[in-house]
Formats: sequence, C-alpha cells, structure tokens
Amino acid sequence: MNDVSSPIDLRNYEDALEWQETANIKRPWRKDFFDYYVELMKTNRSDPCHILELGSGPGFLAQHLLSQLDHIEYTAFDFSEVMHQLAQEKLNSSEQSRTKYFVGNFKEPNWQNPLDRKYDFIIIHQALHELRHKQYAANFHKIIRTLLNPNGIYLVCDHLCAPHAMQNNQLYMNKQEHLDALSQASFQEIKMPLEIEGLCLFEMSLS
Repeated sequence: MNDVSSPIDLRNYEDALEWQETANIKRPWRKDFFDYYVELMKTNRSDPCHILELGSGPGFLAQHLLSQLDHIEYTAFDFSEVMHQLAQEKLNSSEQSRTKYFVGNFKEPNWQNPLDRKYDFIIIHQALHELRHKQYAANFHKIIRTLLNPNGIYLVCDHLCAPHAMQNNQLYMNKQEHLDALSQASFQEIKMPLEIEGLCLFEMSLS
C-alpha cells in the first residue's frame, strides 16, 4: 500500500498561509459545522470541558469555539509549527490561557503519547485524509477510543469520495467505508448529523 502524496507542504509558511486564506472562501459552509460543534458542547456539563482537535491547522475552529464557550480548555495537535503560529495570532490572551499546542504527526507510531489526559470531545475536521491512505483510518480510530473520557464524543468531518465530491478513492472514503472503519474500531452508535457539499460529519460516543 503506497501513501498518496500531497501537492502541498503545510509545514511551509507560504503553503500554510495560502491554505488559511482560501479554506473558508472555498467552503463557506465550514461554519455550519463549527456552529454544530458549539451547540453540542453547550450541552456538556464538565467545567472545564476538555477538547482535543487533531489536525488543528491555522486555528479557525479553535477561535470559533473558544470565543463562544467559556467553559472549555482546548488542545490543538498539528504537525506544522507554522499552523500553530497562525492559530495563536487569532486568539486573545484569555483564549490563549485555555489552549495547549502539541506538534506531532499522527502517522508516526505512538503519536498520542505526549497527550497528557483524556478528552470530552475529540474533533478531526477536514484532516482524516492526512493519514494519506484510507486503510489507516480504522487503526487511527482505535487510538482515539483510548483518548476519550467515558462519556466523550468523537467528531469526524471529512470530504466524501463521491461523484459530487472528491474523486481519489485511495485518499477519501465513501459513507459506507467511513462507517466500516469506525465499526472496526468498535464505535457502535454512529450518527451522521450534517452533510453539506460532500463534507460529511460522523458523531460517535463510547457508550
């Protein structure tokens, strides 16, 4: 099995900046997903509520959540130091005080070891395909189970492989392939609360 190479390197400042400047223009409906996360997190009674975002990028989601939810503490995990720098620029001092940053690559063995706790919500938004092949997804999901609190929620949002969406069937999965990968990781109750323009959200819990 060969990994699918990426045409850009988001550890490079110019590539990261271009991604930041175009992501919300290309897909303005990203905000609909962000708003869904906010409403879901409002129902969590933990104070603080611990959030982990994997592939956190330039911090659009972190800014959206931290600015609206005073009870959350946020952990951002990304393989790009540059992306973390762009993310920090978006937050005020109060939001910064509730945020941790980890640099790591979730393709590497034991990538999760530096993470120092379990989380109430784990989000991977438009980054699952950065595994660079869909065959890695099930094992990735198994690791996520070990990072969730007993009542924690796992949110996976990525592009579908579909006629109206992405075409690379090695990198992207159709709905059934997503469901199969999550089931292989022993997630049993899988919801699909939102799908817009080929971007699909899967929501799971341990219970």
